[in-house]
Amino acid sequence: MNRTVGIVILLLVVLGIAMYINAQRKEGPGWQDGTYVGRSSPDERGYFGEIELMVKDGKITEANYEEMDQQGKMKDENYPYQLGPQSHDEFEQRLVKAQDPDGVDNISGATQTHDRFVEASRDALRKAEAGDQSRPPAIQPIQPQMPSTPQDDANMEAEWKDGTYTAKTDTDEHGYYGEIELVIRDARIAEVTYDEKDQEGNPKGENYPYPLGPESEDRYEEQLIEMQDPEKVDNITGATQTWERFKKTAKDALEQAQSASRPPTDLQNQVP
Repeated sequence: MNRTVGIVILLLVVLGIAMYINAQRKEGPGWQDGTYVGRSSPDERGYFGEIELMVKDGKITEANYEEMDQQGKMKDENYPYQLGPQSHDEFEQRLVKAQDPDGVDNISGATQTHDRFVEASRDALRKAEAGDQSRPPAIQPIQPQMPSTPQDDANMEAEWKDGTYTAKTDTDEHGYYGEIELVIRDARIAEVTYDEKDQEGNPKGENYPYPLGPESEDRYEEQLIEMQDPEKVDNITGATQTWERFKKTAKDALEQAQSASRPPTDLQNQVP
């Protein structure tokens, strides 16, 4: 009899512990109600993301996210790579739905924005756990560069002619090549589409054994539009070969755009 009572008591204790753990899980990570601001670290070009989260009844009810440079200027409709700013609303909605930054899926073409969004969200939610509603420190503006001199302007490369330009690399030992399409608008790189393909012309996809290659393509495209210079596109660890092919195709396409902007030579003007 005593043994039976002991077993019943033990079962009740185990059941109580299980119910407590389950209740803790349902309560979530313990965010305190309030408004919390988080910020990502600046990237290599000085851009960072800042998010304001509203927490009510322990849940994220609203998210407002912006990206800006270290002068405090926000990315808007004039930003050359519109997939970044256009993705903000979708990332905000996904966070409110998922209640977890790591549950916010990426959007193709906005990978760097996604990374900054996740980092800023984590920062804000760490503050929500502690009830810390303080704002991040003020932005420290980067000192503007001195204006260029006429001599500097004379040394600049020729202007790119508006149009669409394509280039591709040779096929490597594995049968892959890189191919790029650049759209020049108002003498600036406005659109970039880069893919690495096999000999049948099929792009590397999610089944490619080294996913960092295909995943890096969006980030290289975004960097090129921001920097307007293939040499300033930073390498991504684990995607060096893709980086090298990307830069080569971008340079080749821009050489075409530059050649198209030059006036014909006297020899070309002569009538045969």
